[in-house]
Amino acid sequence: MILLLAPLIAAAAIGGMALFLRVQRGGQRELVGRVLEPASGGAQLPSILYFTGETCTICHTAQRPALRALAAGLDAGVEIREIDIAVEPELARRYRVMSLPTTIVLDAAGQVTDINVGFASGEVLRRQLVDAGMPVAA
Repeated sequence: MILLLAPLIAAAAIGGMALFLRVQRGGQRELVGRVLEPASGGAQLPSILYFTGETCTICHTAQRPALRALAAGLDAGVEIREIDIAVEPELARRYRVMSLPTTIVLDAAGQVTDINVGFASGEVLRRQLVDAGMPVAA
């Protein structure tokens, strides 16, 4: 009898964890705020904060190359700031970064417009930058 219930218990546990993570991610959007220390004064374009770590394999093999490819096609005024959570833990805490990689898209005023927990493709990030106010090239 217990062997018959094991798959049901496992499915319920996985479903509960998925629901918990969805609620946590939705709450994360409400908890983050403005950039603590803008890197360039008076930015006129949106920017990306890219949270990474020394031991994050996906950060180095997938996210960083995607950001480099994206940066090659962007206006020079769009800043992509790489933040090592070991070097700047307070900034990671401020934005409630719990998983790596995490990319956060900010509008020109420093307001959070999108949060990507895990890998985010260049296409997704470009669309989010446009939604945050980046002008679209003709």
